[in-house]
Amino acid sequence: MDKINKIDIVNKFIKFYNNASDGYEKLKNFLEFAQITKKDFSLYFNNLQDLELCAREINEKEFEDYKLTPKVMGKYHQRAQEVILKYKRFIITSVVVGCEVDEKMLASIDMYCRVNDAALLILIAADPSADSFKNFNGILDKKLRNKTLIVQDVRLNNNCFLSAIKLSAKHIDPTTGLDRIGCRSGSFIYASPKQRLKVVPISNSTTPHVIMTTGAITTPNYETQRYMSKRTSYIANHDHVMGGIVVEIKNEEIFHYRQIQSDDFGNIIDLGVKYSSGCYEVISPKALVLGDLHAGETDHVAYNAWMMMSKKLKPEKIIVHDVFNGYSINPHEDNQHILKSIKSEFGLLSLKSEIEALSLYLANMTEHTKEVIIVKSNHDLFLDSYLQQGKYVKDYINYKYALELALVLANDEDPLKYAVEKFLSEDVKNKIRWLKLDEDLLIDKVHCGNHGHIGPSGKRNPPISAIEKSYKYSVTAHSHAPEILRGAYRVGTTSILNPAYRHGASSWLHTSCLIYNLNQRQLINCIFGEYTTDKTK
Repeated sequence: MDKINKIDIVNKFIKFYNNASDGYEKLKNFLEFAQITKKDFSLYFNNLQDLELCAREINEKEFEDYKLTPKVMGKYHQRAQEVILKYKRFIITSVVVGCEVDEKMLASIDMYCRVNDAALLILIAADPSADSFKNFNGILDKKLRNKTLIVQDVRLNNNCFLSAIKLSAKHIDPTTGLDRIGCRSGSFIYASPKQRLKVVPISNSTTPHVIMTTGAITTPNYETQRYMSKRTSYIANHDHVMGGIVVEIKNEEIFHYRQIQSDDFGNIIDLGVKYSSGCYEVISPKALVLGDLHAGETDHVAYNAWMMMSKKLKPEKIIVHDVFNGYSINPHEDNQHILKSIKSEFGLLSLKSEIEALSLYLANMTEHTKEVIIVKSNHDLFLDSYLQQGKYVKDYINYKYALELALVLANDEDPLKYAVEKFLSEDVKNKIRWLKLDEDLLIDKVHCGNHGHIGPSGKRNPPISAIEKSYKYSVTAHSHAPEILRGAYRVGTTSILNPAYRHGASSWLHTSCLIYNLNQRQLINCIFGEYTTDKTK
């Protein structure tokens, strides 16, 4: 029998590699497949890794994937730097090593990039325990060969960078331990097949930094034969998000960001436009959830930006949290007599005037949507407590007006709703829906009826993790700091960011949320009056 030659071994290896579902790292499996002896193999190669490197150098095109060698990674880093200099808008997503790219989602992203003069940037994540993870050097789907991979840290501007930090793709909370990096280095985005967002306060007055993960463009495959890894594999499949982050660079200091997710058909949605492989179309969001309004302490620049966005995107519903501020009857100021004296000079202690001003905001909102929904919030309850405790007895400014509202409460009606509707026309009143405390509100199975100040079993001011355990999918408010934890989204505020009562490092942001359907939501930030750099949106 003729001795097998080197090229024969290489060709047999290529067939073996592309057909092996497991056992790739074991030489004995290849020898059985190729029907050669270890002695013949050793004439040309030291180990299977040597053989793979040789095979890829000779005939890379025959492989259904490709490998990130140091040489290849150097080329990708150079390409990434060139692309970042050329473009101002990006879609940033992740690929999980050893997993297949969703071709439909990739085609939708390519369409988005063509329409919006954007570039796709791809971070890399890995799950070393998965059966699909063939080796740690990085085996990627061949469809990504000509895309721009991020293999080293790069900056998009002075305040935003992409981190190539290596985390397990199955990390249950990928922000764990990284807050301090965000505090020191700026807002950063890094690879994870989960979408997670967390605000990092850095100053008493400076805009906080944000750390966030992308979601993935590869389909979930965390199957493993390792018994102790099956639990995390199950969770990872459950939490996997097909998605990414849109980043727009305005200048060296300012950038905008928002999440995108792919539906079951690979379509993505950004600011009311749905993109697929062959076309794009304008759609209306099912709802816009505003950051806490706090009428009377509302930031008019942010509010006007939300109304401009509503006018353009035409959401079916606008959902409002903390619509009432309660500065005229604030229970936290009961004994602050000097402060109340100052407020009195500016006419800020009149409850009726405050409610009249609130009615103007609501009337304005109804011009931009079919329905305005008011979620019962803790500041709204200021009025109920004020009346319930009879504080108006010693409030000579509001005494007579409060008596009328106290009777409304005594009849088990909502005094805030009653008071506001006194200032509204019938047409406007018919477009406003007032939720009761603990009333459910579902927008395509996304729970939107909890303000966020009450958690399971009545716990006050719960963390987003408690909200997530109660409602699989939700959008809440209350904390003024946006956040994403798996299916739980939290908006920021529409109020001024530095009121007199807020002290210490701030995590507050002007952030609202667009809901398109169950699996497609976007947190939108207003930065200096703008929510996007695109003036047409």
